[in-house]
Amino acid sequence: MTLARRPWDPQIGPLQLVTVRRALEREGMVTAWWSDVPGTRVPVHTHSFPETRWVIEGYLRVTVGSDAVELGPGDRLDLPAGIPHTTEVIGLGQVIYVTGTLEGWTVGK
Repeated sequence: MTLARRPWDPQIGPLQLVTVRRALEREGMVTAWWSDVPGTRVPVHTHSFPETRWVIEGYLRVTVGSDAVELGPGDRLDLPAGIPHTTEVIGLGQVIYVTGTLEGWTVGK
């Protein structure tokens, strides 16, 4: 599977938490925001629903099989349901990102 990183579109507005959440909510998604420290790694897992990750600050690597994509500020990744993947915070700073899903599932802050 090829992972397609989508860069920030300045026409959306300033790259801020509220702007990203509103953009995903306009797409009908339920959102949550996350903050993780350098070195945080989530082991291989799947979701029963499609999931979007949109980075606000810092850097995150998402790996599916042997394909990996590094996401930085403004980058978005849409993952289909049922795809085994890992995530890892890379770089020296924390990462702040928003997840969005069309399902009613979310755990957030």
